[in-house]
Amino acid sequence: MSNSARDDVAMLGGREFKRVKNGLDETQVAPFIDELIKERDKLTKSQDHIASLNRLAERAIVEADKLALQIKTEATEQAKAESAAIMDKAKEQARQLAEKKMAEAVELATEKANAIKAKAEEQAAILLENEKTRIRNDLRNLVNEQFGYLLEELERLKQQAAAIQADFDNRSPEPRAQKSAATAEITEKLGAVADEIAKMSNTLVAEGSQKKVAEESTKRTIDEYVEPSQATASTERDFELSNHLQMQEQPESGKPQWEVEILPPFEIAKIMEVVSFLDQLPEVANTEMIVPQIDVPLILVFLRRPMNVVDVLQKIPAVAHVQEVTADKAATNGRPKKVRISLSAERRS
Repeated sequence: MSNSARDDVAMLGGREFKRVKNGLDETQVAPFIDELIKERDKLTKSQDHIASLNRLAERAIVEADKLALQIKTEATEQAKAESAAIMDKAKEQARQLAEKKMAEAVELATEKANAIKAKAEEQAAILLENEKTRIRNDLRNLVNEQFGYLLEELERLKQQAAAIQADFDNRSPEPRAQKSAATAEITEKLGAVADEIAKMSNTLVAEGSQKKVAEESTKRTIDEYVEPSQATASTERDFELSNHLQMQEQPESGKPQWEVEILPPFEIAKIMEVVSFLDQLPEVANTEMIVPQIDVPLILVFLRRPMNVVDVLQKIPAVAHVQEVTADKAATNGRPKKVRISLSAERRS
């Protein structure tokens, strides 16, 4: 520190101080003041530095606040995005699980439904088959009963016809009117039996075919008794009737060459017309009626020599339509040829 050139003024720290009387010793006061000024300057610099640090800290805090807000915002957005992704994933998993469970439930329900349906169909088939068997047995018993009654009537009529013929051969010639009356009585009785059989249901076609064949045979036999040939004896006619009856009970052995399938609707008279027409052909050895199914009767045709049954069936008035089902190659395999017919709606003359 330097002193001013003036004696009444003292310079301390760049300031002028007046000298007073009896004042402090300048040499002592001046260094102390100088030291205080230095300390003050030092404190001032230190305070400036602290202020600078405070400003820096404030800026750091502001920046930290901004950064924290930014981080918070970004974290919030990221959390929302992750939450949405987790929700979407959970929804997708729930949807897939629900679809899987639904598919499993549908599959299980379908299996149960199919099992119930199969069981119901099986039980229905069994019940249907049992009912068919019961009906078939009932029909067969009824037909057998009616057929037995018919055979008894045929036998009785045959005996009456034989008695009339014997009486006709042994006695002197009588008026033709008496013979015609006796013949008319037998024919009337035979017609009554035929009418009774014709009242049976169409479902008895298969089993009733034998009765109709016997009826037709009896009619032909009675016609022969009505106007007997001079060259044919009564015993020969009895033998012919017996052959007809035996043919119903014991068909000719061997395999049939043709199967004639009859389509509904059925009519006994027309079916028997077809059977009678085939039986009278010299190429036909025998015919047989069978019913493999209750609604589809068959006529088995046994031939003595080859014959085109299709052409023959087309000539029968009771047949409306003829269709061959089995090809010609079937005969080479040992199977009969098959033809399907439908009967005419109205009987043609």
